[in-house]
Amino acid sequence: MNRKLILLLCLFVCTLLVRAQDHRVDSIMNRVYHYKEKTGLRTGSFSSDVYLKYWVRTCRKGAWVRYLPGMFPLRRGTNDYFGESLDHYQFRSFGEFDRKNRAGYGTFPYFEKYRNHAMNRLNFSIYEPNLFSDRILSPLHYRNRHFYRFSYIYSYTSNGEVYTRIRIRPRFHNVQLVSGTMDVNNVTGAVRDFSFDLRYEFTKLNITGTAGTDSLSSLFPENISLKSSLHLLGNRVEGRCMMKADYDFTETSEDALSRDKRYDLTDMYGLRMDTVQTIRDMAYFDTLRPIPLTEEESMLLKGEKSVHEDVPNIRRKRLQRFRLSPQAENILLDSHRFPLGRQGHLKVPPLLTPSMMQWSGSRGITLQTKFAFDYDMGMGRSMDVSPRVAYNFKQNLFYWRLPVKFRLMPLHDGTFSLETGNGNRIYSNRQAEDVREKLGMVSNYDSLIHVFNTFEFHYYKDFYCLGDFSLRLLPGLRLSTGVRYHRRSLVGWNEVAQQSGMLHYIHSLAPRLHVEYTPKQYYYRNGRYKVPLYSKWPTFMIDYERGLKVGGGQSDYERWEADVKWLKDLYALRSLYFRLGAGLYTNRGDNYFLDYDYFRDNNMPDGWNDELSGQFHLLNAHWYNESDFYLRCSAAYESPMLLLSRIRWLSRIVQKERLYCSLLSVRNLASYAEVGYGFATYFLDLAVFLGIAGKQQTSAGFKFVLHW
Repeated sequence: MNRKLILLLCLFVCTLLVRAQDHRVDSIMNRVYHYKEKTGLRTGSFSSDVYLKYWVRTCRKGAWVRYLPGMFPLRRGTNDYFGESLDHYQFRSFGEFDRKNRAGYGTFPYFEKYRNHAMNRLNFSIYEPNLFSDRILSPLHYRNRHFYRFSYIYSYTSNGEVYTRIRIRPRFHNVQLVSGTMDVNNVTGAVRDFSFDLRYEFTKLNITGTAGTDSLSSLFPENISLKSSLHLLGNRVEGRCMMKADYDFTETSEDALSRDKRYDLTDMYGLRMDTVQTIRDMAYFDTLRPIPLTEEESMLLKGEKSVHEDVPNIRRKRLQRFRLSPQAENILLDSHRFPLGRQGHLKVPPLLTPSMMQWSGSRGITLQTKFAFDYDMGMGRSMDVSPRVAYNFKQNLFYWRLPVKFRLMPLHDGTFSLETGNGNRIYSNRQAEDVREKLGMVSNYDSLIHVFNTFEFHYYKDFYCLGDFSLRLLPGLRLSTGVRYHRRSLVGWNEVAQQSGMLHYIHSLAPRLHVEYTPKQYYYRNGRYKVPLYSKWPTFMIDYERGLKVGGGQSDYERWEADVKWLKDLYALRSLYFRLGAGLYTNRGDNYFLDYDYFRDNNMPDGWNDELSGQFHLLNAHWYNESDFYLRCSAAYESPMLLLSRIRWLSRIVQKERLYCSLLSVRNLASYAEVGYGFATYFLDLAVFLGIAGKQQTSAGFKFVLHW
C-alpha cells in the first residue's frame, strides 16, 4: 500500500513539474511572439552582403532522375563540386527584395542557372509568418502557434544571460512545418540560436543559424549552415552550404518613399539596373573570405580532385548496351538555347518530357510543345516568337499557334503583336438558331444533350490572324487596338451543301478594342520606363469587337466581353482565385459565329489557372457556341494543409489541395455548376469534378496535368 502511495505521489509531482515547465515555455514563447513589438524594432529599407560557399556531391544511377522537378542534370557516377559567391541584397519592410551577384567562382556547372531558385529559398526571416518568402510557416510567429507544440529541454547561462532551449514539434505532418530546437533569452524573448529540420520536395534539409546580438541585427541570422540530403532509388545528392551576412540598417525609416510614390519601388529594384560586371576570379575571394577553406575544398576549387566512377559490375556491363550516351540524353531530355547571331536566341524544348501530355475525360489525351525565339534589336526594342503545336487524339485534330511580338516603344511598352493559328471547329449562327429552337422545347438536361447528340452539325475549320498594337498608358493600365481576320471553310464541302445554300468559305474582318486595368500597380523605373511588378488588386478587362462587311468580310456582328481575375493571398500560404465574366452579342447579322474569347473550349491552355481554375471541364462543348450571351463565375480555394496533406506519408507528396466551384448561365441552360477537389504534387496536378444542372447531376470526371 505504501509503495502504491509513493508511486502516486511521484506521478503527481512529475505531473506538476511538467505542467510548470509547460507554463514556463508558454510564458517564454509569448515573449518570442511579441519580441519585435516590445522592443520597438522596425525594419524599413536595408541592405546586406552575403558570402556563401557550397559543396555538392551527386551520385546518379539512372537517367530517369533527370525528370525530378527542379533537379539539375546529374552527371553519371559520383561527382564533387565546390564554389563561392558574394551577393548584395536590398530589402524592404514588406518582405520584398532585390539581389545582385557581385562575385562568383566554382566548379558546379549549373550554379548560375539555379542561383535565383536557391538564393530565394535561403532568404528567410525567423520572425516573419513564413520562414521563406513563399513557404514554411515560422514557429516564431504568433499566428502560427496553433500549428506547433513547444516543450522545455534545459536552461543555461551565457555572458550573464539565462537562455532556455525549447524543442519544436509540428502538431501534424506537413511539408510546410518544421521541427527542431531554439535557444531563447528568458528575459527579452530574443532567439539566439536555432536549428530547423524540414523537407523541400524530395530533399531533407537542416538549417542551423545564429542571430545577431545588436538591436536590428537580432531579427536576422548572421551565420547560417545548411545541410541537404536526397536519397531516391540509389540516386543521391548531398550538399552543404555556409553563409555569413553583414547587414546595413542605415535606411530604416518607413517614409523613405513619399506618399505620392508609394507604388514606386525603384529604390529597392535598383540593383537590376546595376551594370557592374560579376567578378569570376578565384583569387578575389582570398581578400574577403570570412570562412577559411578546408584542404578538401581547396582541392575541389582548383580542380585537383578527379571525378569518381562507380565500380562496374557484371550486370552494369550488360546494361551498358542499352544506356543512352550523354549526348543522346542532352538531346532527348534537356531544353536547349542556341545563339543565332550576336543578339538572337532559339529555345528548343526537350524531345521527351512528360509535361507535353494532358488528359481529361471530355478531351482525351493531348500532346503539346512550345518553342521560343527572341531577338534584341537594341534601344530597348526586341522581337519574340513563340510557336506552339498540339495534337488531340480523341478529336484527331492538330492545333497550332504562331504569336510574334515586337516591342517598339520601351517608354510606354508599345507592342505590336501578330498571331496566326487554327481555332476550334465551329458551326455557324444559322445552325445555332436551329439548335436553339429545338432546345427551347425541352428543359431536362439529358434531353438538352440529346438534342446536341442527334443534331447533324456542319462544322467549319478556322484559320485566324490577329494584328494588335498596345500601349501601357499608366502602370496597370493597358490599351490595345487591332484587327482580327477569320477564314472559315466548311468541312466535307460537296454539291449537297452547295445546293442547300451553305457557304464553302466565310470570311470575317473585325476591328477590336481591349482595355486592361489593374489598380494600385507596383513598379520600378528603368530610366524613364516604368516596369510593372505586381498588385494586390484584381485585373479588369473589357473587349469590343465589330465584324464588318468590307474588304471581303461576310460577317456582320458586334460582341462585348468583360472579365475580372483576382488571385488573393491569404494567411498560412493559402489563396483564393476568383474569376467573373460576361459576354453578349448586341448585333447579329446573317453569317457570323458565336465565338467568345473568354468563354471557349481552350485547345491549348497557358498555365495552371487557365487549365483547372476558372474553367468548365465537364461542360458539353456545344454550349460554348449556342448562346448569344453568357454569365460565369468561378472560385478556387488553395491550401497546403487541407486534408490529404495532413496525413503523414501523403504529406510528403501532396503539396497543395484545391476546392473548385464554377457557375454558368447561358440561354436554354439557366443554371449550371461544377464543383471539384484537386491536389498538386511535385510532378502531377489532378482534380475530380462533378457537374450539376439545376437539381440534376449531369456528369462526373477528372483531369490530370503533368508539369515536369
